[in-house]
Formats: sequence, structure tokens, C-alpha cells
Amino acid sequence: MAKGKMLMLAGAAVVVIGVAIGGALGVMALMSHGATNAHAAKPKPVVVPPKPILFVQLGDIVVSVPTDTGAPASSFVQFAIQFATTDPNAVTSFTALQPIIKANVISLLMNETGSSLQQAATRDALLKNCLGIANNVLNKSAGYTPPSPFTAAYITNLVVQE
Repeated sequence: MAKGKMLMLAGAAVVVIGVAIGGALGVMALMSHGATNAHAAKPKPVVVPPKPILFVQLGDIVVSVPTDTGAPASSFVQFAIQFATTDPNAVTSFTALQPIIKANVISLLMNETGSSLQQAATRDALLKNCLGIANNVLNKSAGYTPPSPFTAAYITNLVVQE
């Protein structure tokens, strides 16, 4: 009888181990199946291609400025700037409104001196002010939505001659 109990206990142990292994394999199969379904159920992100960057040029402007503050206007400044946008309508509107933008930029340049235009801080301020001028003219005259279609400005020519 002791031998029979041992066989029964050994058989029960084999059954328990088999059930444990089967349960573990079943749980692993369910988990991997659930992860696969969860991954497949995620929506794929929509990839929107970037819009091309368009440039418009405010051609060479030539103005006379004083060499230093209080001096007569004896220096000449040749200036050109480009504006960047992704809105093709801004390019069309810029072309139509270019005389207004150009007049405002000329006024801005005439407040400078030949020596001030040599300073990096003045050139940075000139960039920001010209970008503001272009955006303000388009916002007011063309009623842009969203406002301020130009995102950057680049000086392409700045020559001061005495």
C-alpha cells in the first residue's frame, strides 16, 4: 500500500506539473496574441508631407544715409531682403503689395547711419522689423488668416558705400 500511495502521489505530481506547464504556455500564448492585436489595432500616424518653402525678394533698394548721427547724408546703402513662407497666396499678395512694403523698408533704412549698419545688432533689428513690416502690410491689406504668412527674413545684400 505504501508503494501504491507513492505511485499515486507521483502521478498526481506529474499531473500538477503538466497542468502548470500547460497553463503557463496558455497564458503566454494569450499575452502574445493580445499584444499583437493591440499593436495591429493602433491607428497608423498620418504623415503629412511638408509644404515647400517659397521665397519672395524685395529687390535692391538704394538710399542715402549719413555716415554718423548728425552728419549729412553722404553714404549710400544698397539693401535687398528675402522673405520665406509656405503660403503660395502670400507670394501673390506680396507681389501686388510690394510698393507699400518697399516704401516702409526705405523709411526704416533712412533712420539708420552708415556706422550703425556695420553693427550686428542693427542688422538683426533690421531683419525683425522688415519681417514685421511685410507681415503687417499683408495682414492689413490682404486680411490673412492665419495672420503673418512670412516666417523668416534673410538679408541678401547690404552694402554701405561712403
